[in-house]
Amino acid sequence: MFRRPPDPDASHQVRSPGGYEWWYFDAEDAASQVRIVAIFLDGFVFHPGYLRRYFRYLRRPRRHAPPIASEYPCAYLCVYERGRILAQFMSQHSAGAFEASADSPRVRVGPNSMEREADGTYRLWLRGRPWRVTWRGPRRLDGQSLEADLRFRPALTHPPQDRTFLSAEMTGAEHRWILAAPMCGVEGRIRLVGVAERTIDVRGRGYHDHNFGTAPLGPGLRRWMWGRVLTDSQATTFHFAEPSDRSLPAEPHLVQVDALGMREVGVDRVEADFSLRSGSGLAYPRRVVIGDALALERPRLIDSAPFYMRLIYDASSHGGAEALCEIAYPHRLLWPVLGRMIEMSIFQD
Repeated sequence: MFRRPPDPDASHQVRSPGGYEWWYFDAEDAASQVRIVAIFLDGFVFHPGYLRRYFRYLRRPRRHAPPIASEYPCAYLCVYERGRILAQFMSQHSAGAFEASADSPRVRVGPNSMEREADGTYRLWLRGRPWRVTWRGPRRLDGQSLEADLRFRPALTHPPQDRTFLSAEMTGAEHRWILAAPMCGVEGRIRLVGVAERTIDVRGRGYHDHNFGTAPLGPGLRRWMWGRVLTDSQATTFHFAEPSDRSLPAEPHLVQVDALGMREVGVDRVEADFSLRSGSGLAYPRRVVIGDALALERPRLIDSAPFYMRLIYDASSHGGAEALCEIAYPHRLLWPVLGRMIEMSIFQD
């Protein structure tokens, strides 16, 4: 139900019902205290409408057509400044507005595109109408746009590595994690156009990975935490998945990348108390320890939605470098009222 392209960072053309593929990029500019997260999605795996159709199909496959990734292409951009959201958009486009190459990293979602150039640089262009939360729910800011022109230049020449990140035993499907360019130099420009016009030049560090799977992430998953730490000489990235079935073990993965290569580090323990709560009631840890390789503390919540959070931790194990982390509770997407509210923030283009 998917292809194995010659380049693991190219499109796998997932065709299984409920499948997905995304290309993720983030950047941090310490001088301006700006952070950027950009994602190109073939099948938004956290789209409540996509999930509703998928589970209707499972219940009655003869009465409902199987939903596939190409029906839900989306582009996402969020810009943070000094620990707060400056502007963001999540745009859903028609199936005809999505293109992805099976030969090399090249993706287009409406006016948003990503491609890897001949010298290995990833070039990103994104444009969409931002939104903000109001007492009536998410509201688009008419007459305004959020734009980005960014270059991610890999600092290392290691080829992309493809690995499992959630087991079929836990989720009932295949889920793959491609470490494409976990250490990059980033430069470019962010523009806010409209009522509050502004241009922000960006220069700093960045990270890029890529995921795909043959069914949604949520089934079998109680909670999922992901994060990465970048220093001048090393990238450390991890996933930590907790199953709904308490008889199954949790699944931690930690990978270190430096001039010597990419290597998975064995994890014998994960300590995370999840004693703190976001405004929407989601639990997150005050401190995280993953084996002997990573220790995170002093969390700062920079983004909070009804089913996920984005946080900054201090990585005391890495000289105090900052770790960008996310925590997701995918089962919340199937709560009827909450799912509809989340869907309101995904705007059709």
